[in-house]
Amino acid sequence: MGSSRPCGVIKESYTADMSFFEKPFHYWAIGLLVLILIMLPFMAPEFYLNAILLIAIFGITIMGLNLLTQAYLFSVMHAALMGIGAFTTAFLSQQLPFFVTIPIAGLMAAAVSVFFGLPSLRIKVFYLLFSTTAAQFIIEWVLNWITRDIPGSAVYTAPLGLMGYQFGVLEQYYLYLFITAIMAYLIAHIGRTPLGKALVMIGEKDYAAQIQGVDLLKFKAIAFAISGFYAGVAGSMWSYMLGLVTPEHFPFLMSWELLGVGVIVGGLGSYVWGSILGSVMIIVVTQVTTELVTVLTPYMPWLGASAFGLRAIFYGIIIAAILILEPQGLASLLRKVKRYFDLWPFSY
Repeated sequence: MGSSRPCGVIKESYTADMSFFEKPFHYWAIGLLVLILIMLPFMAPEFYLNAILLIAIFGITIMGLNLLTQAYLFSVMHAALMGIGAFTTAFLSQQLPFFVTIPIAGLMAAAVSVFFGLPSLRIKVFYLLFSTTAAQFIIEWVLNWITRDIPGSAVYTAPLGLMGYQFGVLEQYYLYLFITAIMAYLIAHIGRTPLGKALVMIGEKDYAAQIQGVDLLKFKAIAFAISGFYAGVAGSMWSYMLGLVTPEHFPFLMSWELLGVGVIVGGLGSYVWGSILGSVMIIVVTQVTTELVTVLTPYMPWLGASAFGLRAIFYGIIIAAILILEPQGLASLLRKVKRYFDLWPFSY
């Protein structure tokens, strides 16, 4: 008789059990995605490259925010934290290269995030939303005060480049993909560490976590620091992409978009894929709304003045549909599709 063969994927070590890619199919899928992203600049117009850059920028911010919400800490100041990273980069970019300004921008945003996140030890959920709302307006006011003597409050960012060579769209595209991949790997790894487990415990029952010896202040401060760092790095990348920044680039309603659409629609607790899907949703809705308004305004002139309201309506419909049909977000839907193909063509 022939030797028996195991059915399915057998994990024979702890390292294999903790691997990011569980099955050979995952390696092929990720490899195909990477190949498509590498070849895309040679096949697609610049518009699509800019869209992917924006997805990467907002995806990084949402990754940090997703980690924060895992500990049941909800923040609506992340647009302002992006602003801190962007303005830090704008002021430093004239003297320092991008590989120095981007980490500094992240550290500045992390410090501010920890400062405004300290009340989270005593307040929760709705009260924390109000306190971070206050932080958003305070930071906005500070940014306006800093730029009060600058015409238009616009601070210009030095072109992205290295050793006198200025990067074009292609170089910027590959650089941002690399940064996004690094940030995604780090946030995914954090979720598997004792820090990630502690944040889950805090999110479930913080007083129970405290009884188990978890230092709430320490871990909440770390969560705010990591989340702020991610927002600062994303803001720095956006600053280089825009070429100039103003306080108007980081409004309060953007913070709600990051939390409501980026995290809830993308998938609460899904640090990487949920964050990327949430970012895709934000960019797609924004672009669709813009195109729709552009096409319909000649026939309905009043629509141009209500473009922002139309986008808010789309967001509301999408959030309501997700909460009713798939409460765990688009990441859960992606997992269901993956499980379907794991079993295909068998139904059991």
